[in-house]
Amino acid sequence: MAGVSVFVAFQQQMKTLCLNDFPCGTGSWNRSRSPTQGARSSKLLRYHGEEEEEQDRDVHEEDQRALKEYLTDKHSPWNGEELSPENQHLREMAISSPSLMNLNFFCSNLKALRLVNKQIIEVDKDLLKFQNLEELTLSANRISTLNSANLPRKLKILELCTNEISSLNDLIISPPPGLQHLGLSYNKLSLDSEYKFLSGEFWPNLISLDLSFNDFGNLLNIVAHLTLLPKLKNLILLGNPIALLPNYRGYIIDTLKNLTALDDVLITPDERHIFNHLSKYEEFTVNLTRATISVGNVTGIPNPIDPLEELPEFPIITRNYFVTYDFLEDSRGFEQSENSSSEMPDETGKVSTSAAPDPVTSPLPTAQDPSQEVLTHKVPLKPWADPIVYNYTKDFSVANLYALKKLLQNGLTINVIEEKILSWPVETLETSEAPMKEKGKGQESAKGGKNSSKQKTKDSAKDKKGKDSAKDKKKQLSTFQSDAPIERMLGTCHVDLSSILMGNHLLEMVCDLGIPENEPKPKPPTPDIKETKRGKSAKKKDDRSSKSEKGSDKKPNSKLKDNKKGKEQNDSEVLEEVVPKHLLVNFTLQFQRWFSTAEAWKERNRDESAFVLLKS
Repeated sequence: MAGVSVFVAFQQQMKTLCLNDFPCGTGSWNRSRSPTQGARSSKLLRYHGEEEEEQDRDVHEEDQRALKEYLTDKHSPWNGEELSPENQHLREMAISSPSLMNLNFFCSNLKALRLVNKQIIEVDKDLLKFQNLEELTLSANRISTLNSANLPRKLKILELCTNEISSLNDLIISPPPGLQHLGLSYNKLSLDSEYKFLSGEFWPNLISLDLSFNDFGNLLNIVAHLTLLPKLKNLILLGNPIALLPNYRGYIIDTLKNLTALDDVLITPDERHIFNHLSKYEEFTVNLTRATISVGNVTGIPNPIDPLEELPEFPIITRNYFVTYDFLEDSRGFEQSENSSSEMPDETGKVSTSAAPDPVTSPLPTAQDPSQEVLTHKVPLKPWADPIVYNYTKDFSVANLYALKKLLQNGLTINVIEEKILSWPVETLETSEAPMKEKGKGQESAKGGKNSSKQKTKDSAKDKKGKDSAKDKKKQLSTFQSDAPIERMLGTCHVDLSSILMGNHLLEMVCDLGIPENEPKPKPPTPDIKETKRGKSAKKKDDRSSKSEKGSDKKPNSKLKDNKKGKEQNDSEVLEEVVPKHLLVNFTLQFQRWFSTAEAWKERNRDESAFVLLKS
């Protein structure tokens, strides 16, 4: 759909209200089209005690009260429940005062204009015709640039949510001097150069500023410019990459002394007190965030071993299970690999794989470092159990806040995978020399004559006694060679992380990966294949034997039949009772937050001690 200007969108919206059509407008149905008629007489009704007005009117005319009922009655086809209160009020005015419904009236009296999702791409000069407009809402359109010189001078509220604005350069050309609220959420503002346009020079009376869900990534710079807004009381920065920092709320509260609400949450005196002096310490101004991922119990994996099934001696099958998840790599290189990382149990016995960085002495990459990618991380292997208890915890240090926000928008994927390894016996030198020795003994016994036959009987007796021990020795002496691991996906789940962007720093959930499929078993040979192997002669013998059996068993035993039926019924009942389990994974994602200056110092001291421990 082609884009339009604001004034064209306004005209189109007026047409959709049907202000000149029934029941609105000045048609023959509305008696207000004619001047006030002469005196009217009334008479008292005999039974109701009400007055009925006698008037000379056209039979096609409707009373204004009846016309307004058409606009509100739920059974009326002209019902406007989906309209905004402002538009509904305009339709009622079009009934009571239809002669006022013209462009001059709107331009001189309209104080609030709301044009949402109208494919607007331009704010044109015709908007200046609305001389008394105080509130303008242009949300969910396609505006990429806005010349503030085309805005009405008396405008106090400007809402530009969910557009395509990537720069404030045109918006500060000539903004309305009395603007009190500016809404720029869900746009494409990201550059540090835009911070200079957020000052009292351009917005001297701005009280409320909404910059949520953009891509601002430098907390110190943006807050330094926001201090230049003298009347700023309400600030919304939620959904930006900077909101993922542990010092986000405390640093803003301690820096902007006049602020009364941050992210639509009131700032209490106690909160301002506990964050006192947080912004003065350089240790707490690093653009680095911490995230901790934990994987707990995994339940619902079917038992791979059937107790009623006879397994062959070889190959030896080893099955292990692990969980994978997607997350960013550690941007600072403090996270060691799975093989070389030090695993230390905490007080609860959990194994934590982490390394603490030194935010002062270690260099930081830029926030838009392209080297940081989303990787697949693997939880250590464990054998089958129900449940499988992992107690896995891993800490991540992330400096690329832009990549982190993108990951949270897309969510992450959790997989449960089975790893199967087949091991086969391999003959050693000792086991290969054993048959050669037996062959040599046989040759000597052939030369020996009668004495050799006696020796054979003695040897055979000894062999029978030591048969089992020989087998055990062969097993001990033999080595095993393993095939390449065979991995099979048991289930997958997509985790929505949008709540983290909305301000929730902790996400705890049980991921449902569905019902895992059992491993397919090898199919036995079909009867046709069996018959081809046995041959035609064997088939004829089977036919003869079956005929003889039929002749001998003409009267089958009824008790056997009943027993078989009973077993089949019991088996069917057992199968019906077995309900397949869902594959469940306990997953936790927690971002570091500082709720006071004291807590920030405590976390820093703990990180420093852990870093020294790892270095030693």
